Amino acid sequence: MQRTIVIRRNYLHFIKKYQRYQKRHKSFAVHCSPCFDPKIGDEVVVGHCRPLSKTIRYNVLEVVSKTNADKVGKKFAKI
Repeated sequence: MQRTIVIRRNYLHFIKKYQRYQKRHKSFAVHCSPCFDPKIGDEVVVGHCRPLSKTIRYNVLEVVSKTNADKVGKKFAKI
């Protein structure tokens, strides 16, 4: 599994019977090209592609580092 990363997508699922949301997650195996160097905790943008192996169906399109995402959030928090 060289050049493969596993990402986790967190989402909320609505339970109609109880009128509540439940936290759920899904893990995806994603092919990461050598031009990208994601670190643990970075956010990535992925795109659907042809099957590359039994479990890999996505490619990394862009890496949004955690430090850059925090800086952008702080700028808009002051407005």
